Formats: sequence, structure tokens, C-alpha cells
Amino acid sequence: MENTSKPLPGAGQLISDTWNLFTKTWNTSVKTSSLLIYVGLAYFVGGLLLRVNENLGVLSLVITIGGVVFTVWISLRVLLTMLNLEAGKQPMPAVEEGKKAWSMFWSLIWIAILTSLVVFGASLLFILPGIYFGVALYFSQLVLVDQNIRGTQALGASRALVRGRWWGTFWRLIAGGFVFGLLLSVVIGVVIGGMAVLIGSSSLSSGASDPLVMGILQLVEMVIIAAFMPLTIGFQVKMYRALQKTR
Repeated sequence: MENTSKPLPGAGQLISDTWNLFTKTWNTSVKTSSLLIYVGLAYFVGGLLLRVNENLGVLSLVITIGGVVFTVWISLRVLLTMLNLEAGKQPMPAVEEGKKAWSMFWSLIWIAILTSLVVFGASLLFILPGIYFGVALYFSQLVLVDQNIRGTQALGASRALVRGRWWGTFWRLIAGGFVFGLLLSVVIGVVIGGMAVLIGSSSLSSGASDPLVMGILQLVEMVIIAAFMPLTIGFQVKMYRALQKTR
């Protein structure tokens, strides 16, 4: 039963609005998401080190972990950027935005852990409770970034936002995830697949598991993700704002 005086925008409208936001602000938003290229370069260096000496596996692992940490930080920055752009504002200065993202880093990790524990625990009872909580707590990280609400309170705020319109939220998330996820998957599949075939048949490759080849492909993948990250995060922001405005 819907518990709101205003209906949520349709899935098609949200997807269209997200695409318009993406195309109109891409030149600005990609300045932040393009930092993922450095993560790709780090993965390439890690693969190159393993290619040169297999005993450098520990160093390569450290580089990979650093890349994951940096990716989370960049994702936080893109969230901050897209929240401002969606509201018609300019992004924060890069240094200020970077510091704010770091200040929320561990809170984001903690919220991710709490959400995973709730969803996993509910899934042990039955798959449907797991799906329910996955949707109800979906906006916890956005609540953190937008309102600086942390820990279990962020989970509670997300659940309150979705309460009374769970099915509407679920359907819209599925529709947006399918459209934009399919677009990203096709681009990555075509580009990465084509490059894998070309490199695999060249003198650069010494086999299917060649760490250098894997590093090159990871670099290219990060370039693609950097280009499309404002789109996928933009949809999350649009859905979040729609829930707020119709509550």
C-alpha cells in the first residue's frame, strides 16, 4: 500500500531524466570519475610487475588493495559531484571534495558492512526477506553522503524513505539497473572482448592468464567505467531525490 501523497515518477521518466543529466553535465562530472584511470594504471603496473618477476606478487597485491581503496574514495567524490549537479549547483572544489570524501570513507565501509549483514541474515531465513532489505537499505550510503547520517541511523533513514512504496522503488531500480547496466556491459564486452582477441593473438601475450594482458584489460575497463560512472550514480541520485520529494 502506497503511503505517500505524491506518486513517484515512472521508471521511463527517471531513466530519461538521468540520461539528460548525464549528457548535460558529463564534461563536469567526468573530471572526477576520470581519476579511475589512475586505478587502471596501478592495476597495469601490478600486472607488469608480475610479468617481470612472479615473486613480486605481494607488491602487486598491495597495489590492488590500494586501487580498491582509491576506487571507493572516487565513488564517494562522484556521489558528491552528482548530488550537486542534480540540484543545479557546481561541484565542490576538488581539494575540499576530496577531504570530505575521506572523512566519510570508514563510515561508508561500516554502512556497507551493516547492510551486508542485514541482507545476509535475512536471506538465511528466506530469499525474499533478503531482497526486501536489499531494497529498503539501498539508499543508506546516499543518506550518508547527502545528510551525513551515519551507521545504523543511515540504514533507518533509508528504510523510512522506501517505506510504503517498496514495490515502486524495487521496480524502478530493476528497470534503471537493467537499462544502464546493459549499456555498460555491452560497451565493456565489445571493447574488452575485442582487445582480448587482438592482444591474445599478438606477441604481447604469453597465455590466457598473462598478468600483463590482464593489467592492460583492467586499465581499459577502468577508462570505460570512468566514462559511465556519472550515469550509473546519476540514476541512484535521481531515484533518491524522487523518494525525498514525494515523501
